[in-house]
Amino acid sequence: MGRPRHSAGSYFNGLTVASGMTEGERRNPNFIEVSHGRLRVNVPLSAYEGTTYHIRPEEAEKLKRTLASRYPWLTPNALKVFIEEAEQAMRERIQSQLGEMERARHALQAGSYERAKRMAEDYLEDRPDDPDAWYVLGEALCRLGDTEAGFAALRKARALGGKG
Repeated sequence: MGRPRHSAGSYFNGLTVASGMTEGERRNPNFIEVSHGRLRVNVPLSAYEGTTYHIRPEEAEKLKRTLASRYPWLTPNALKVFIEEAEQAMRERIQSQLGEMERARHALQAGSYERAKRMAEDYLEDRPDDPDAWYVLGEALCRLGDTEAGFAALRKARALGGKG
């Protein structure tokens, strides 16, 4: 008889089974797509601890229970591996985002202040709560002579970083 087929549906605080979803729906920036065999699941960013790659323990347990109820063939080990894969996917996402800001910091250090400013602004369009990007933007603005806007960006970086 084979495995039961499930259509996409929302559950687990926004968790979505990605099978049958369009490419655009799977690429939602508020989710991390995780694959386990043929199963693809979008895990909400809200399940992760702050800005780390760790899933909060209570959210991991909810995720495992939900997946086990919908896909009874998943073993406890498969559920554990799925959580590890979700954390790895977030780790890779964080690393790719850090790469963008690393390039902006290098531009800043090389004296390419306009380029660093542009890179930080572009980065902040998708991630407006990143204190590091606000810091880079603030420093670039100050070096370009726009100290008022630069200090405002630095204050925002400090507030977002919890040091304000």
